[in-house]
Amino acid sequence: MYRLVKTIIILLFVFLTPIGVFGQEFSISSIAIEGNDKTKEQYILRELVFGVGDTISLEKWDEKKKRSIQNLINTALFHSANISLKRERGNYCKVIIQVVERWYLWPIPQVEIDERNFNTWWETKSLSRASAGVFLTHNNMRGRGEMLKVLLMLGYNKQLGLSYEFPYLNKKKTFGFGFESIYTLRHEVNALTDSNRQVYLKTPDSPIQRDLINAIQFTYRPKYYVSHLLQLRYRKYVFADTLINFNSCYSSQQNSELQYFGFYYKFKLDHRDYKPYPLSGYYADMEVFKYGMGIFHNDLNVLRFKTTLRKYWQYSRRWFSAIGLIAQVSNHHFQPYLIERGLGYGRDFVRAYEYYVIDGQDYIVFKSNLKFSLLPKRFYKLSIIKSDKFNNIPISIYMNMFADAGYVNNNQNYNVSNTLPNTFLYSGGLGVDFVSYYDAVARVEWSVNALGESHLYLHFIAPI
Repeated sequence: MYRLVKTIIILLFVFLTPIGVFGQEFSISSIAIEGNDKTKEQYILRELVFGVGDTISLEKWDEKKKRSIQNLINTALFHSANISLKRERGNYCKVIIQVVERWYLWPIPQVEIDERNFNTWWETKSLSRASAGVFLTHNNMRGRGEMLKVLLMLGYNKQLGLSYEFPYLNKKKTFGFGFESIYTLRHEVNALTDSNRQVYLKTPDSPIQRDLINAIQFTYRPKYYVSHLLQLRYRKYVFADTLINFNSCYSSQQNSELQYFGFYYKFKLDHRDYKPYPLSGYYADMEVFKYGMGIFHNDLNVLRFKTTLRKYWQYSRRWFSAIGLIAQVSNHHFQPYLIERGLGYGRDFVRAYEYYVIDGQDYIVFKSNLKFSLLPKRFYKLSIIKSDKFNNIPISIYMNMFADAGYVNNNQNYNVSNTLPNTFLYSGGLGVDFVSYYDAVARVEWSVNALGESHLYLHFIAPI
């Protein structure tokens, strides 16, 4: 009887003892995936930093589990992901992956205003530059991570576009392919810069500019956090004579037509924990832009190099910081106004200078942030919504303090009223960031610049 009781106690101890107590390492016997109603298993397995047959120490398991969850979330295919272990015989364990997929098909009515950012539109609050249409996006088409986009816009600008991306063509899931074709009719364009602000020119009766872009792209992702993209482009513009007469530097050689072949290359190293709003990790990329290959009879020959570096630190549950550096250099060949890009476009700007464009061929921007989590990430369940794709809403709020600095070099500044190129730019301020589901970010910031101007600004991307 004593031996029977002893044996039962030993067996209970073996099977109920947590893995952390039982041994210092375990082997993965199998991987089971739950919740992937559409996504193919192999595309989930591609993001895991472990596989069947691996022997993993308990010390390294937590880090591998964390990285694998981050990889899955950063595909933008899932709302949430969880990884757990199920004990089997001996030191073998079964890994269970649980995911909640996003909604992938979005036929969304679009209202688009032709402005660089929300703040420049808010100055006038005019809807005269508004276009309306339908933007159809089908993410994760066929469950293979493909993305199909169809765009139809009418109104201020008329646009018809189609793009398709297939991330993995081969069995190793390292090579991808894509293409895009977009045709646009514009009745008004940013024709020049005066006093560091865009000046628009409009021809109401006929388009002032027509442009067509056709491109094919190839991607290569040999490792989890390393990727390459090469895009080959053909672009053609047709301008109204009114536009060329208004700004003789708008196009190459004052021609009313500009067409060229070019290419774009991007190398990316991405170790961010959450791409839409990173709190830890680092990011680096290098981009090459080439406009004109000497095929057509024009003097367009622009070569541009650009790099972005970002580093994020988490000091505690609530304290974070980040720094970022953006730098661009170009060859010294003449750049038409249409192609020249300094600061004030996209993510490349010094905060508190949102109302300005700063034209130039070379620039550098430094950004820094210190932030405190007012509301760490929490999930709120909406019981009235039945679908898991929408009813679990994450919300987090951060208060931040920031300082930026930058400089734009312009060797072809043909308008003396543009005083911001070739001058030192700097700013600082305070802000509040809101982060929610489907990668939604909203930032309200008060900032002051070197000109002594201070304003409230609204943005919809991460600060760095």
